[in-house]
Amino acid sequence: MNLKWNACSIVAMWVHMAQGLSVHFTNPHPFHVALGRELVLEAFIEKIPVEKIFMVAWECNTAAGSRRLATWQGDPGKTQGPRISIEKGGATLKISGVRDSDFGRYTITVTDQDGTQTFSEKDVSKSEEPPKASVKLQCDVSGERAQWDSPVITWLVDGVEVTNETSNISDAGSKLHLQEAKGHNYTCISNSSLGISVAHFIIPEYDKPQHRTAAISIVLGVVLSIVLLAIGILWYRSRRRKQLI
Repeated sequence: MNLKWNACSIVAMWVHMAQGLSVHFTNPHPFHVALGRELVLEAFIEKIPVEKIFMVAWECNTAAGSRRLATWQGDPGKTQGPRISIEKGGATLKISGVRDSDFGRYTITVTDQDGTQTFSEKDVSKSEEPPKASVKLQCDVSGERAQWDSPVITWLVDGVEVTNETSNISDAGSKLHLQEAKGHNYTCISNSSLGISVAHFIIPEYDKPQHRTAAISIVLGVVLSIVLLAIGILWYRSRRRKQLI
């Protein structure tokens, strides 16, 4: 009887360990955030249905030491400052107006009703400069017809062929980054066993001299109107003064 009970206990413990309490971050990579921005750390808490979360705690470990940021034991939870908030049962931590003292290793610790704890960590570093934005032209030659080969993409900018040596081309040649390929007439040529396909994208030229001339004409017109209005007012007042005399 005892042997049977022990076997059942071992199986129950194994099931609890296999399906029990756990916490992890959905994004496994370290985070980078710029000063003054908002930091959002989202963790995923897994537990078996019979388990209850007793407490969720967030801490940050920096060169200056470790400090408790927030504790959740029921909504809305407790935080250590107005910049800090926790949501989704303590699984999400938000810090607004990030400062130098906020960079470090963050730890979320989850405790169930039996006192069992599990934790996960995430490193957060300072973003020294923002990422560079990029505008791309994509040559899309997708179709439903089967073929044995992949299309070879050729790009022309103002009639001149560009390559990775002169521009930035990615995704097997299908994307052209415009920052390094300045022009007005962009041509995409697709060559495969299905045939040759050509597409154009034209950016209208911006005629600065005409734009400047039009702006100057508008300003002169407004100034002339004001001058004529002032002359008319002065003439009217002078005529009224003579009539009164």
